[in-house]
Amino acid sequence: MVVGTKNKSKKSAEVKSAADRYSVKTICQLTGLNEHTLRAWERRYKVVNPNRLDNGRRVYSVEDLQKLKLVTLLVRKGFLIGNIAVNSLAELNALVNDSSAISLADEGHQLRSNEYIDYLKDSIEAYDLTKLQSLLQQARVEYGIRPFLIDIVLPFVRYMGEAVARGECSIGQEHGCSAIVKSELMQLIYLFSRSHTLSRRAESSMTFAIATNEGNQHEFGTLIAAVLCAFQGFPTYYFGPSLPAAALADACQAVGANCILLGLPTFPTMSEEEIDRYTTELQAKMPSVSQLWIGGIVSERLQLDKSVRKLSSLLELERLLATVKKV
Repeated sequence: MVVGTKNKSKKSAEVKSAADRYSVKTICQLTGLNEHTLRAWERRYKVVNPNRLDNGRRVYSVEDLQKLKLVTLLVRKGFLIGNIAVNSLAELNALVNDSSAISLADEGHQLRSNEYIDYLKDSIEAYDLTKLQSLLQQARVEYGIRPFLIDIVLPFVRYMGEAVARGECSIGQEHGCSAIVKSELMQLIYLFSRSHTLSRRAESSMTFAIATNEGNQHEFGTLIAAVLCAFQGFPTYYFGPSLPAAALADACQAVGANCILLGLPTFPTMSEEEIDRYTTELQAKMPSVSQLWIGGIVSERLQLDKSVRKLSSLLELERLLATVKKV
């Protein structure tokens, strides 16, 4: 009887072990990730650490699958992968269950957004830049500003970056796409700036100077943040990518901004030393009355600096803007 029980337990364990061994293909099917992104998340951010079979193939556990599903959902909703990659399942579930961060009742809306993104992909693959611009304008009208930015523009520009890295999209296509998307977003900033009356702008408690740090050409997350600030009625000045620290401090002073919103890289392309040199110079030269808000991967020094507001996602920026008092 004892031997039989042990054999039964051993067999159950083997069955469970086999069931836990999800292949790369299965993981991609169940999460919606592509294999390139999955590998990048493992290599750059250590989201999961899959086991390997004797033949070298990666296999994933149930816990790996659960974590990848949660991280994928959060990233699609605007969270930075670098800020949530090492979170535990409990921490990720807490973020997902935060009703102010994510509404799980919008699956139909998400499906429609995905359909729009597919049309955008088709247009850029066909080099039909006129159609691409027309689709973006149509989506903006149909969805409204906030869903247009978060559910369509943000995932689309992420797709373009990944497609270039995989060799599925040419540099010419990427540049054409980027020029059109940037043009649409810059027009929105201008539109909102003109639509707010001078008296309302004068009454705003916050004026933003926004840019990415020197050497950081990846501006779309920061540009979307600028549109959100302008959309909420705050005077907003966008100074573009790769701005030297001294120039950003001077620009902040010149436009009378009392908050610098700085976009750092969202994946590790710069060392902590480079980031610290830049932010230290910026803090030394920026107006003393101005705040510093930062999005992207921050250094250990910045993590400990309580005078700096660290933003983990565009969703957090939205919530913070909603709490900023207007006099």
